[in-house]
Amino acid sequence: MQSAEPIARALRRLAAAGCLLAAGRAAAVLFDATGAASHNTNAPSGALANSGWQYQGRFGPYLGTAIAPHHFLTAYHVNTNASTTWVFVLDGTNYHPTAASRIGESDLNLWRVAERLPRYAPVYTGSGEAGAPLIVFGRGTQRGNPVVTDGLTNGWLWGADTQILRWGSNQVAAIEHDSEGNPYLRATFDHGAGAEECHLSGGDSGGGAFVLAGGVWQLAGVHYTVDGPYYLSDDTNSAAHAAVYDRHGLYHWQGGNLVSYGDHDPGAFYSSRVSARYDWLTNAIPDFDSDADGMPDWWEKQHAGDIHGLAATNDPDHDGFDNLAEWTAQTDPTNAASFFRIAAMARTGTVATLTFEGRTNRQYRAWVRPPPLSATGAWNAVGASPFAGAGGPTSWLDTNAVATARFYRVTVALPP
Repeated sequence: MQSAEPIARALRRLAAAGCLLAAGRAAAVLFDATGAASHNTNAPSGALANSGWQYQGRFGPYLGTAIAPHHFLTAYHVNTNASTTWVFVLDGTNYHPTAASRIGESDLNLWRVAERLPRYAPVYTGSGEAGAPLIVFGRGTQRGNPVVTDGLTNGWLWGADTQILRWGSNQVAAIEHDSEGNPYLRATFDHGAGAEECHLSGGDSGGGAFVLAGGVWQLAGVHYTVDGPYYLSDDTNSAAHAAVYDRHGLYHWQGGNLVSYGDHDPGAFYSSRVSARYDWLTNAIPDFDSDADGMPDWWEKQHAGDIHGLAATNDPDHDGFDNLAEWTAQTDPTNAASFFRIAAMARTGTVATLTFEGRTNRQYRAWVRPPPLSATGAWNAVGASPFAGAGGPTSWLDTNAVATARFYRVTVALPP
Protein backbone atom coordinates (compact mmCIF):
# COMPACT_ATOMS: atom_id res chain seq x y z
CA MET A 1 0.00 0.00 0.00
CA GLN A 2 1.17 3.50 -0.78
CA SER A 3 2.13 5.83 2.02
CA ALA A 4 0.00 8.84 2.89
CA GLU A 5 2.23 11.39 1.14
CA PRO A 6 2.32 9.62 -2.27
CA ILE A 7 -1.45 9.24 -2.00
CA ALA A 8 -1.77 12.96 -1.31
CA ARG A 9 0.32 13.74 -4.39
CA ALA A 10 -1.68 11.29 -6.49
CA LEU A 11 -4.97 12.80 -5.40
CA ARG A 12 -3.75 16.31 -6.08
CA ARG A 13 -2.67 15.27 -9.57
CA LEU A 14 -5.80 13.26 -10.25
CA ALA A 15 -8.06 16.13 -9.23
CA ALA A 16 -6.96 18.02 -12.31
CA ALA A 17 -7.21 14.92 -14.49
CA GLY A 18 -10.68 14.18 -13.14
CA CYS A 19 -11.92 17.64 -14.11
CA LEU A 20 -10.64 17.19 -17.64
CA LEU A 21 -12.16 13.74 -17.95
CA ALA A 22 -15.45 14.85 -16.46
CA ALA A 23 -15.72 17.57 -19.06
CA GLY A 24 -15.06 15.21 -21.94
CA ARG A 25 -16.76 11.91 -21.24
CA ALA A 26 -19.36 10.22 -19.05
CA ALA A 27 -17.76 7.04 -17.86
CA ALA A 28 -19.18 4.40 -15.57
CA VAL A 29 -18.92 1.25 -13.53
CA LEU A 30 -16.55 -1.38 -14.99
CA PHE A 31 -16.55 -5.00 -13.81
CA ASP A 32 -13.86 -7.58 -13.27
CA ALA A 33 -16.09 -10.58 -14.05
CA THR A 34 -17.94 -9.42 -17.15
CA GLY A 35 -17.86 -6.98 -20.02
CA ALA A 36 -21.58 -7.36 -20.78
CA ALA A 37 -23.09 -3.96 -21.49
CA SER A 38 -26.39 -4.98 -19.88
CA HIS A 39 -24.86 -6.09 -16.57
CA ASN A 40 -26.42 -4.40 -13.51
CA THR A 41 -28.48 -1.89 -15.47
CA ASN A 42 -31.49 -2.47 -13.20
CA ALA A 43 -31.92 -1.73 -9.49
CA PRO A 44 -30.18 -4.18 -7.13
CA SER A 45 -32.53 -6.75 -5.62
CA GLY A 46 -32.58 -9.38 -2.89
CA ALA A 47 -30.10 -8.64 -0.12
CA LEU A 48 -28.98 -5.52 -2.02
CA ALA A 49 -32.44 -4.01 -2.44
CA ASN A 50 -32.73 -0.38 -1.32
CA SER A 51 -28.97 0.09 -1.53
CA GLY A 52 -29.07 3.54 -3.13
CA TRP A 53 -30.32 3.16 -6.69
CA GLN A 54 -33.64 4.86 -5.85
CA TYR A 55 -31.86 8.05 -4.75
CA GLN A 56 -29.66 8.49 -7.85
CA GLY A 57 -30.74 11.25 -10.20
CA ARG A 58 -29.22 12.42 -13.47
CA PHE A 59 -27.54 15.80 -13.28
CA GLY A 60 -26.46 16.78 -16.76
CA PRO A 61 -24.32 13.85 -17.91
CA TYR A 62 -23.49 12.88 -14.32
CA LEU A 63 -25.24 11.75 -11.14
CA GLY A 64 -26.36 13.25 -7.86
CA THR A 65 -27.91 11.75 -4.74
CA ALA A 66 -31.03 13.14 -3.08
CA ILE A 67 -30.26 13.72 0.63
CA ALA A 68 -33.09 16.01 1.80
CA PRO A 69 -36.54 17.12 0.61
CA HIS A 70 -35.03 19.98 -1.42
CA HIS A 71 -31.34 19.02 -1.73
CA PHE A 72 -29.04 16.66 -3.60
CA LEU A 73 -25.31 16.07 -3.29
CA THR A 74 -22.87 15.69 -6.17
CA ALA A 75 -19.23 16.39 -7.08
CA TYR A 76 -18.16 20.02 -7.20
CA HIS A 77 -15.89 19.56 -10.22
CA VAL A 78 -18.70 18.46 -12.57
CA ASN A 79 -20.25 21.95 -12.53
CA THR A 80 -17.78 24.38 -10.99
CA ASN A 81 -19.59 27.49 -12.25
CA ALA A 82 -22.79 26.40 -10.44
CA SER A 83 -24.86 26.65 -13.59
CA THR A 84 -28.56 26.16 -12.90
CA THR A 85 -29.32 25.35 -16.54
CA TRP A 86 -28.93 21.62 -15.77
CA VAL A 87 -31.83 19.82 -14.12
CA PHE A 88 -31.84 17.00 -11.58
CA VAL A 89 -33.90 14.14 -13.02
CA LEU A 90 -35.34 11.57 -10.60
CA ASP A 91 -37.92 9.01 -11.75
CA GLY A 92 -38.20 10.88 -15.03
CA THR A 93 -39.26 14.11 -13.31
CA ASN A 94 -37.24 17.33 -13.65
CA TYR A 95 -36.29 19.15 -10.45
CA HIS A 96 -34.88 22.60 -11.03
CA PRO A 97 -31.72 23.68 -9.17
CA THR A 98 -31.80 27.13 -7.64
CA ALA A 99 -28.40 27.40 -5.92
CA ALA A 100 -25.27 25.43 -5.06
CA SER A 101 -23.00 25.49 -2.03
CA ARG A 102 -19.55 23.97 -2.13
CA ILE A 103 -18.69 22.24 1.13
CA GLY A 104 -15.54 24.02 2.24
CA GLU A 105 -12.62 23.19 -0.06
CA SER A 106 -13.87 19.68 -0.70
CA ASP A 107 -15.16 18.26 -3.99
CA LEU A 108 -18.70 18.07 -2.58
CA ASN A 109 -21.41 20.39 -3.88
CA LEU A 110 -24.81 20.68 -2.23
CA TRP A 111 -27.58 21.77 -4.59
CA ARG A 112 -31.04 23.03 -3.67
CA VAL A 113 -34.00 22.37 -5.97
CA ALA A 114 -37.22 24.36 -6.15
CA GLU A 115 -39.56 21.37 -6.02
CA ARG A 116 -39.91 18.80 -3.24
CA LEU A 117 -38.10 15.54 -3.96
CA PRO A 118 -40.16 12.35 -3.49
CA ARG A 119 -37.58 10.69 -1.21
CA TYR A 120 -34.01 11.08 0.02
CA ALA A 121 -31.15 8.85 1.10
CA PRO A 122 -30.05 8.14 4.65
CA VAL A 123 -26.58 9.62 5.21
CA TYR A 124 -23.88 7.75 7.12
CA THR A 125 -22.74 9.75 10.17
CA GLY A 126 -20.34 7.32 11.85
CA SER A 127 -16.61 6.73 11.48
CA GLY A 128 -16.41 3.03 10.65
CA GLU A 129 -16.34 3.04 6.84
CA ALA A 130 -12.97 1.28 6.56
CA GLY A 131 -13.61 -2.38 5.76
CA ALA A 132 -17.30 -1.82 5.05
CA PRO A 133 -18.90 -3.19 1.87
CA LEU A 134 -19.79 -0.63 -0.78
CA ILE A 135 -22.48 -0.38 -3.42
CA VAL A 136 -21.57 2.27 -5.99
CA PHE A 137 -23.38 3.87 -8.93
CA GLY A 138 -22.22 5.39 -12.18
CA ARG A 139 -23.14 5.97 -15.81
CA GLY A 140 -21.92 5.24 -19.26
CA THR A 141 -19.00 3.20 -20.51
CA GLN A 142 -18.64 -0.43 -21.36
CA ARG A 143 -15.47 -2.35 -20.55
CA GLY A 144 -12.82 -1.87 -23.22
CA ASN A 145 -9.87 -3.95 -24.37
CA PRO A 146 -7.78 -5.85 -21.81
CA VAL A 147 -4.63 -4.39 -20.31
CA VAL A 148 -1.91 -7.04 -20.66
CA THR A 149 1.40 -6.98 -18.82
CA ASP A 150 3.86 -9.86 -18.42
CA GLY A 151 1.53 -11.91 -20.61
CA LEU A 152 -1.37 -11.57 -18.15
CA THR A 153 -4.60 -9.59 -18.24
CA ASN A 154 -4.32 -7.01 -15.48
CA GLY A 155 -7.43 -4.96 -16.11
CA TRP A 156 -9.40 -3.19 -18.78
CA LEU A 157 -9.27 0.01 -20.77
CA TRP A 158 -12.27 2.30 -20.66
CA GLY A 159 -14.64 1.45 -23.49
CA ALA A 160 -17.48 3.12 -25.34
CA ASP A 161 -19.74 5.63 -23.58
CA THR A 162 -23.38 4.67 -23.11
CA GLN A 163 -24.41 6.91 -20.16
CA ILE A 164 -26.54 4.09 -18.73
CA LEU A 165 -26.90 3.92 -14.96
CA ARG A 166 -25.20 0.81 -13.51
CA TRP A 167 -24.23 -0.42 -10.07
CA GLY A 168 -21.39 -2.51 -8.70
CA SER A 169 -19.85 -3.56 -5.40
CA ASN A 170 -16.53 -3.04 -3.67
CA GLN A 171 -15.17 -2.47 -0.18
CA VAL A 172 -13.66 0.54 1.58
CA ALA A 173 -9.96 -0.26 1.77
CA ALA A 174 -8.99 2.83 3.77
CA ILE A 175 -9.68 6.48 4.50
CA GLU A 176 -7.12 8.63 2.67
CA HIS A 177 -6.48 12.39 2.74
CA ASP A 178 -5.14 14.76 0.13
CA SER A 179 -2.57 17.44 0.91
CA GLU A 180 -5.36 19.88 1.91
CA GLY A 181 -6.73 17.39 4.44
CA ASN A 182 -9.87 16.44 2.51
CA PRO A 183 -10.85 12.84 3.31
CA TYR A 184 -11.79 10.15 0.78
CA LEU A 185 -13.01 6.58 0.81
CA ARG A 186 -10.47 4.51 -1.11
CA ALA A 187 -11.62 1.29 -2.80
CA THR A 188 -9.37 -1.04 -4.80
CA PHE A 189 -10.11 -3.16 -7.88
CA ASP A 190 -9.41 -6.71 -6.73
CA HIS A 191 -9.38 -9.59 -9.20
CA GLY A 192 -11.61 -12.49 -8.19
CA ALA A 193 -13.36 -10.59 -5.40
CA GLY A 194 -16.83 -11.45 -6.70
CA ALA A 195 -19.18 -11.18 -9.64
CA GLU A 196 -20.02 -7.55 -8.89
CA GLU A 197 -16.50 -6.32 -8.06
CA CYS A 198 -16.13 -3.02 -9.89
CA HIS A 199 -13.94 -0.04 -10.58
CA LEU A 200 -14.90 3.46 -11.73
CA SER A 201 -13.71 5.79 -14.42
CA GLY A 202 -13.49 9.59 -14.51
CA GLY A 203 -17.01 10.46 -15.62
CA ASP A 204 -18.56 8.55 -12.72
CA SER A 205 -18.06 11.76 -10.77
CA GLY A 206 -21.03 12.63 -8.57
CA GLY A 207 -22.36 9.09 -8.18
CA GLY A 208 -23.07 7.76 -4.71
CA ALA A 209 -21.16 5.17 -2.66
CA PHE A 210 -23.31 3.45 -0.02
CA VAL A 211 -22.22 1.45 3.04
CA LEU A 212 -24.35 -0.98 5.02
CA ALA A 213 -24.76 0.14 8.65
CA GLY A 214 -27.38 -1.04 11.10
CA GLY A 215 -29.06 -3.02 8.34
CA VAL A 216 -29.57 0.12 6.21
CA TRP A 217 -27.62 1.22 3.14
CA GLN A 218 -26.45 4.78 3.76
CA LEU A 219 -24.69 7.35 1.59
CA ALA A 220 -21.02 7.46 2.60
CA GLY A 221 -19.24 8.88 -0.42
CA VAL A 222 -19.57 10.86 -3.64
CA HIS A 223 -17.26 9.78 -6.48
CA TYR A 224 -14.30 12.06 -7.02
CA THR A 225 -11.47 10.48 -9.04
CA VAL A 226 -9.49 7.36 -9.94
CA ASP A 227 -5.85 6.27 -10.16
CA GLY A 228 -4.20 6.90 -13.51
CA PRO A 229 -3.73 7.57 -16.28
CA TYR A 230 -1.28 4.73 -16.79
CA TYR A 231 1.41 4.34 -19.41
CA LEU A 232 1.30 0.93 -21.07
CA SER A 233 5.03 1.12 -21.86
CA ASP A 234 7.93 3.50 -21.41
CA ASP A 235 6.70 5.38 -24.49
CA THR A 236 5.25 8.77 -23.59
CA ASN A 237 2.55 8.21 -26.23
CA SER A 238 1.20 5.09 -24.48
CA ALA A 239 -0.96 6.84 -21.86
CA ALA A 240 -4.33 5.23 -21.28
CA HIS A 241 -7.20 5.32 -18.79
CA ALA A 242 -7.91 1.92 -17.35
CA ALA A 243 -9.31 -0.06 -14.47
CA VAL A 244 -6.45 -2.30 -13.37
CA TYR A 245 -6.09 -4.89 -10.64
CA ASP A 246 -2.32 -5.14 -10.98
CA ARG A 247 -0.20 -2.10 -11.79
CA HIS A 248 3.00 -4.16 -12.09
CA GLY A 249 4.51 -3.65 -15.53
CA LEU A 250 2.71 -0.36 -16.14
CA TYR A 251 4.46 3.02 -16.01
CA HIS A 252 4.00 6.38 -14.31
CA TRP A 253 5.86 9.66 -14.02
CA GLN A 254 8.42 9.97 -11.26
CA GLY A 255 11.20 12.55 -11.09
CA GLY A 256 10.57 13.66 -14.66
CA ASN A 257 10.87 10.14 -16.06
CA LEU A 258 8.55 7.26 -16.85
CA VAL A 259 9.26 4.42 -14.43
CA SER A 260 7.65 1.03 -14.00
CA TYR A 261 5.45 0.26 -11.03
CA GLY A 262 7.43 -2.16 -8.93
CA ASP A 263 4.56 -3.40 -6.81
CA HIS A 264 1.52 -5.51 -7.54
CA ASP A 265 -1.03 -3.15 -5.99
CA PRO A 266 -4.43 -2.76 -7.63
CA GLY A 267 -5.73 0.53 -8.95
CA ALA A 268 -8.23 2.40 -6.81
CA PHE A 269 -11.04 4.91 -6.93
CA TYR A 270 -11.75 7.68 -4.43
CA SER A 271 -15.07 9.03 -3.17
CA SER A 272 -15.37 12.17 -1.05
CA ARG A 273 -16.18 11.12 2.53
CA VAL A 274 -19.61 12.47 3.46
CA SER A 275 -19.53 11.72 7.20
CA ALA A 276 -16.71 14.24 7.65
CA ARG A 277 -19.11 16.98 6.49
CA TYR A 278 -21.98 16.25 8.88
CA ASP A 279 -21.68 19.52 10.83
CA TRP A 280 -21.64 21.50 7.58
CA LEU A 281 -24.73 19.69 6.28
CA THR A 282 -26.69 20.29 9.49
CA ASN A 283 -25.95 24.01 9.23
CA ALA A 284 -26.76 24.20 5.51
CA ILE A 285 -29.97 22.16 5.42
CA PRO A 286 -32.83 23.20 7.68
CA ASP A 287 -34.17 20.17 9.54
CA PHE A 288 -31.45 17.83 8.17
CA ASP A 289 -32.66 14.25 8.63
CA SER A 290 -29.64 11.97 8.26
CA ASP A 291 -31.50 8.70 8.84
CA ALA A 292 -34.33 9.69 6.44
CA ASP A 293 -37.04 8.75 8.92
CA GLY A 294 -38.99 11.99 8.41
CA MET A 295 -37.78 13.60 11.67
CA PRO A 296 -34.79 15.99 11.74
CA ASP A 297 -31.68 15.14 13.70
CA TRP A 298 -31.88 18.20 15.96
CA TRP A 299 -35.45 17.34 16.99
CA GLU A 300 -34.60 13.73 17.79
CA LYS A 301 -31.60 14.85 19.82
CA GLN A 302 -33.69 17.42 21.68
CA HIS A 303 -36.29 14.87 22.74
CA ALA A 304 -34.20 11.69 22.98
CA GLY A 305 -30.59 12.83 23.47
CA ASP A 306 -29.42 11.27 20.20
CA ILE A 307 -29.76 12.31 16.56
CA HIS A 308 -31.25 8.89 15.79
CA GLY A 309 -32.95 8.42 19.12
CA LEU A 310 -36.60 8.19 18.03
CA ALA A 311 -38.37 5.63 15.86
CA ALA A 312 -40.98 7.22 13.61
CA THR A 313 -43.74 4.73 14.52
CA ASN A 314 -43.13 4.63 18.27
CA ASP A 315 -45.36 6.51 20.76
CA PRO A 316 -43.24 6.93 23.93
CA ASP A 317 -45.75 9.20 25.73
CA HIS A 318 -48.72 6.95 24.83
CA ASP A 319 -50.95 9.79 23.71
CA GLY A 320 -52.04 7.99 20.54
CA PHE A 321 -49.73 9.96 18.24
CA ASP A 322 -46.46 8.41 17.05
CA ASN A 323 -43.20 10.38 16.91
CA LEU A 324 -43.53 11.25 13.23
CA ALA A 325 -47.00 12.67 13.82
CA GLU A 326 -45.69 14.68 16.78
CA TRP A 327 -42.90 16.15 14.64
CA THR A 328 -45.36 16.98 11.87
CA ALA A 329 -47.62 18.78 14.33
CA GLN A 330 -44.66 20.25 16.27
CA THR A 331 -45.86 18.79 19.56
CA ASP A 332 -43.80 17.15 22.32
CA PRO A 333 -43.38 13.36 21.86
CA THR A 334 -42.42 12.98 25.55
CA ASN A 335 -45.49 14.75 26.99
CA ALA A 336 -48.82 12.90 26.90
CA ALA A 337 -50.69 16.20 27.21
CA SER A 338 -49.03 17.60 24.08
CA PHE A 339 -50.71 16.44 20.87
CA PHE A 340 -52.52 18.00 17.96
CA ARG A 341 -56.24 18.50 18.51
CA ILE A 342 -59.15 20.91 18.05
CA ALA A 343 -59.10 22.86 21.31
CA ALA A 344 -62.49 24.58 20.97
CA MET A 345 -65.48 24.85 18.68
CA ALA A 346 -68.31 27.40 18.59
CA ARG A 347 -71.22 28.09 16.29
CA THR A 348 -73.20 31.23 15.68
CA GLY A 349 -75.94 30.90 13.10
CA THR A 350 -74.36 29.52 9.94
CA VAL A 351 -70.76 30.21 11.07
CA ALA A 352 -68.78 27.51 12.87
CA THR A 353 -65.39 28.40 14.41
CA LEU A 354 -62.69 25.81 15.16
CA THR A 355 -59.68 26.78 17.28
CA PHE A 356 -56.37 24.86 17.50
CA GLU A 357 -52.66 25.51 18.05
CA GLY A 358 -51.28 26.37 14.61
CA ARG A 359 -47.64 26.85 13.55
CA THR A 360 -46.57 29.31 10.89
CA ASN A 361 -44.35 26.69 9.23
CA ARG A 362 -47.07 24.04 8.91
CA GLN A 363 -49.97 23.62 6.53
CA TYR A 364 -53.50 22.96 7.84
CA ARG A 365 -56.69 21.84 6.21
CA ALA A 366 -60.24 21.54 7.52
CA TRP A 367 -62.55 18.67 6.56
CA VAL A 368 -66.28 18.09 7.06
CA ARG A 369 -68.70 15.18 6.76
CA PRO A 370 -72.29 14.54 7.74
CA PRO A 371 -73.33 11.90 10.30
CA PRO A 372 -72.94 9.08 10.94
CA LEU A 373 -69.26 9.01 11.90
CA SER A 374 -68.38 5.63 10.40
CA ALA A 375 -65.12 4.21 9.22
CA THR A 376 -66.25 4.20 5.58
CA GLY A 377 -67.72 7.68 5.33
CA ALA A 378 -66.00 10.26 3.13
CA TRP A 379 -64.42 13.44 4.48
CA ASN A 380 -64.63 16.48 2.22
CA ALA A 381 -61.94 19.15 2.23
CA VAL A 382 -63.13 22.70 2.79
CA GLY A 383 -61.41 25.46 0.87
CA ALA A 384 -59.26 25.41 -2.25
CA SER A 385 -55.90 25.01 -0.53
CA PRO A 386 -54.24 24.45 2.86
CA PHE A 387 -53.43 27.43 5.07
CA ALA A 388 -50.64 28.29 7.51
CA GLY A 389 -51.12 28.53 11.26
CA ALA A 390 -51.02 31.78 13.20
CA GLY A 391 -48.11 30.85 15.45
CA GLY A 392 -50.40 30.09 18.40
CA PRO A 393 -54.19 29.77 18.77
CA THR A 394 -55.49 29.61 15.20
CA SER A 395 -59.12 29.95 14.20
CA TRP A 396 -60.79 28.53 11.12
CA LEU A 397 -64.29 29.61 10.15
CA ASP A 398 -66.87 27.58 8.28
CA THR A 399 -69.16 30.30 6.95
CA ASN A 400 -71.48 27.79 5.31
CA ALA A 401 -72.37 25.75 8.35
CA VAL A 402 -75.87 24.37 7.87
CA ALA A 403 -78.57 23.64 10.39
CA THR A 404 -78.04 19.87 10.24
CA ALA A 405 -75.28 18.24 12.25
CA ARG A 406 -71.83 17.72 10.73
CA PHE A 407 -68.43 16.52 11.90
CA TYR A 408 -65.17 18.45 11.56
CA ARG A 409 -61.54 17.52 11.59
CA VAL A 410 -58.29 19.41 10.95
CA THR A 411 -55.15 17.87 9.46
CA VAL A 412 -51.60 19.18 9.58
CA ALA A 413 -48.76 18.60 7.10
CA LEU A 414 -45.26 19.83 6.31
CA PRO A 415 -45.08 22.60 3.72
CA PRO A 416 -44.25 21.59 0.14
